Amino acid sequence: MSLDRSQTATQSNIHHTDATETTVHQTTNNVDAHTENAGIIIIGAGMAGSRFAIELARAQLDSVHSHPPITLISKEPHVGYNRIMLSPVLAGDKAFDDTYLYDQSDYEQLGITVLAGVSVDTIDTEQHYIELDNGQTLHYAKVVIATGSTARVIPFPNHTAKGVHVFRDFTDVTTLTEYARQGKTGLVIGGGVLGLEAACALAGQGATMTVIHVDGYVLNAQLDLPAAELLQAELSRRGVGLEVSANTESIAINEAGEVCGLSLKDGRTLAADFIVMAVGVIPNTALAKDSGLEVNRGIVVDDCMHTSCPHVYAIGECVELDGELFGMVAPVNQQVDTLVTVLKDTVVSDPSIASNDIASNGTLSNETASESGAPSQEHWQPFVSKPLSLKLKVSGVAAFSAGQIAFDDSDVESIETLVYRQPTLNHYHCLYLKDNKVVGAVLYGEVNDGSFYSQLIIDDVDITPIKEALIFGEAYCDLDTLDANNMANSTTSDLVEEAS
Repeated sequence: MSLDRSQTATQSNIHHTDATETTVHQTTNNVDAHTENAGIIIIGAGMAGSRFAIELARAQLDSVHSHPPITLISKEPHVGYNRIMLSPVLAGDKAFDDTYLYDQSDYEQLGITVLAGVSVDTIDTEQHYIELDNGQTLHYAKVVIATGSTARVIPFPNHTAKGVHVFRDFTDVTTLTEYARQGKTGLVIGGGVLGLEAACALAGQGATMTVIHVDGYVLNAQLDLPAAELLQAELSRRGVGLEVSANTESIAINEAGEVCGLSLKDGRTLAADFIVMAVGVIPNTALAKDSGLEVNRGIVVDDCMHTSCPHVYAIGECVELDGELFGMVAPVNQQVDTLVTVLKDTVVSDPSIASNDIASNGTLSNETASESGAPSQEHWQPFVSKPLSLKLKVSGVAAFSAGQIAFDDSDVESIETLVYRQPTLNHYHCLYLKDNKVVGAVLYGEVNDGSFYSQLIIDDVDITPIKEALIFGEAYCDLDTLDANNMANSTTSDLVEEAS
């Protein structure tokens, strides 16, 4: 892997799992401040940052332009691993090395400089450089913030005690696995996907686990009650305890300041050797805020991932667009794809371009772009937020959710449900309809038709011709009749709109 001679940095062996084994290469201390030698710097090498680096470099292979170098900076020593795969690692089903999205050779072959185990302290948006925590300075032509998010910790009394953990990275996996192998007793606060996966994984490794959930049933944001009850029965069979409608008062500690239990508001104290908080995430915005960027709950971006500052972009769990945050893989990948179209033809800057040719969003004007050989904005593919479906694999239990599954009292009367149950197999399907259109779907146990139902929701399809067979799945539906019916309705709608 080559380092730009104008940069001083620490380059780590990407796949080493022990930071002490890091291979270090030092380059010269002279930083060339000319913008024509500056590169595209990506701050954050998680699922968003690493994928963007790879996809941008691949897109540039087919370009005739001379492109600035790409540098990927990772605060962690482990670069570009799939956090979603940490659950099977915790369960002992996979090795950590299996979680990497790309091989080290992929970065090397594409000419991407990877700086691991180093963080960015400052972005100077006026002089176009960043400062690393080791004192080094790197100039940029464009900078992409992909700092992700941090596990949320609820500040209960004693929340900083020894034995309180989150489940977010490789270090957490190592620590929690050790508890389990010692047969310790643990509590997981949070009955969402991550909390359930952590509890099941640790129980399978030898710990005694109980999930503490504030709502009436687990996965209440994704499942309806019948599906959740099936899941809760499965948790019980796997030896995972459950306390629902349980509100935490404080974390109990012993004289040594170590966790010894969890005190609930109903007066009970549940014994525990360790506690895992799985109560959501918070976007990492401190660097952006300190650098003068507009920040609300996340780093504010537009639909082409520009921040409020020229030449600075952001993607992933750290961003906010039109008030929405993004914690799912699908929209983050869409953001990556959008930003690749925006930056793939970034050319080595020409210092003769006057500053007044730079638009407020940090891009060249169309006229200047055409003169410099760069494309105009017509090639960009703006990000569009789409309704999300969620296919869950909670420790081998298949569940699927899409659309709206909870309704206000004012909407209940207009909602129709189609339900299928197969008790011997623990299969449950429920479709929520409004005006003969699918608005929500919950599947448990058998989820192969999830994408079919999800597409019906996204396309706002009138399912009248297939209504009687719909709950049994796509294979039982006459799709030709459905298409013909909806095509006719679409034509009629167009005529009405034209006439009006």
